[in-house]
Amino acid sequence: MKMFLAVLCLLIVPMQMQWAGVIEVGAIRPDLPGAVVYVTGLALGPWVGGVAGALVGLLMDRFSAGSVGPQLAAKLFIGAAGGLLTHRLRLTKPSAHAGIALLLFTVQGSWMTWVLWWRTGRGWSELYLTALPEACYTALIIMCGLWLAQPWWRPAGDRATDRLVVSLDR
Repeated sequence: MKMFLAVLCLLIVPMQMQWAGVIEVGAIRPDLPGAVVYVTGLALGPWVGGVAGALVGLLMDRFSAGSVGPQLAAKLFIGAAGGLLTHRLRLTKPSAHAGIALLLFTVQGSWMTWVLWWRTGRGWSELYLTALPEACYTALIIMCGLWLAQPWWRPAGDRATDRLVVSLDR
């Protein structure tokens, strides 16, 4: 499982560059690496989500030929915070995950807009023209993916309660 996750984290950034254009809507592309990092944090916990986010963010920073840091911080935040919030709140409904993902991706979009403004002195229009629609689109993809996968997955936090229920049934 961990080897699969490592390969997925390494391949998701080139996949974003090649395939996200196929599913773009009005020049808005979903953040596929961010969605993978969020679901990793959801499924495997905040530590694994944070490590996956750091790896994906580092790759995104390097592929963009920019400085290392902005995407690394954003994806690490999404993986760790997504995993932490979903485990602490014991969320199980895909719509609840869409709300958390929308919040996290809006924070990421605000962070990246601020970085753009800091470097160039412009870019606040990117917040409402690109970052917010991208956050909504990514949250929708996460919600639909979790809704389709509902019969097969359970968050990592639910496994302990499953053992407790099984032991009480005996």
